Amino acid sequence: MNPVLQVTAVSQSFNRSTVLNDVSFSLDPGERLAIIGSSGSGKTTLLRLIAGLEAPTAGEITINGRCVSRAGGIMVAPEHREVALVFQGLALFPHLRALGQIAFSARGRGGVEAAMALLDRIGLGRRGNARLDELSGGERQRIALARALAQQPRLILMDEPFSSLDDEKRAEMRDLLRSLLDSTRTTLILVTHSRDDALDLAHRTLVLEHGRPVAQASLESILQNPRHPAVVRAFGLGQVIDATDTGNGEAQTPFGTISIAPGITGPVRVLIRPAQPRIVTHGEGVEAEVLRIDLRAPESGQPNRIAIVRVGGQLLRVFAREATPAPASHVRVRIEGPCDVIDGT
Repeated sequence: MNPVLQVTAVSQSFNRSTVLNDVSFSLDPGERLAIIGSSGSGKTTLLRLIAGLEAPTAGEITINGRCVSRAGGIMVAPEHREVALVFQGLALFPHLRALGQIAFSARGRGGVEAAMALLDRIGLGRRGNARLDELSGGERQRIALARALAQQPRLILMDEPFSSLDDEKRAEMRDLLRSLLDSTRTTLILVTHSRDDALDLAHRTLVLEHGRPVAQASLESILQNPRHPAVVRAFGLGQVIDATDTGNGEAQTPFGTISIAPGITGPVRVLIRPAQPRIVTHGEGVEAEVLRIDLRAPESGQPNRIAIVRVGGQLLRVFAREATPAPASHVRVRIEGPCDVIDGT
């Protein structure tokens, strides 16, 4: 099976400043990739290169077996790449009504009948005559998605498409998008800051940090073995702290001795996952000062209470599972279970 997309050693620079540095990956038909990274990490630039809006300064991009861009040049224009774009601003046509938005993209691909069928599939079959100012934000998002699919693309590029929606509407859009992509086997690249978007929609993820790929794997693999602080930050996996590996499967930290995989003796960085810190009884762990208590929305039942504690100059977030300690009080904390060693800075 030939890949829909092949990105090979792609780099991009502007005014001697490197925005992307040696990015490579491929996508098979129907595969979905989430690109995650902090602001300025090069995510949108990578989409623009794949779409053909810019040419890379190094490397090559191939779509459906055809080289579409290489260093310094665009070989195939954006409109001939079988690629659809849904960017944050949506870019819907202000003069067209809902059905007309989709029918415009469906020209030569079933026209109005195909557009009406898509309008039904996105749940707006009775809103075809609505103007843009009569549509809600979620409805406009659905129209933008249907307009992209009406092109019958091999690849859809989406850049923070749900950022303007509340959590409930965002979840609805993810469900709809996943259903439509499964039925059409359309390949997707999704740029997002939302771990929920990535977890719900993607098969794999590419994490960028300062333009460099620092992790690329299946979501399950990358969550189980994050390896890099950028992955920890992107998915909210916990807290990275400095430690000293003693070489015998243990490391010394400001919060006491923890268990890690045996390694090289010396300084390391370790991941403390949210469930590992515990407030324990007198005599166990190390003493900590409670700075404040934060509330987090629960998945069920009572709100989650998180104690922010300080040991020396180091802060730690601890779920208050039983009694909630009072701010300015002193407790004892311990890190339970083995911790992952993290590479990178």
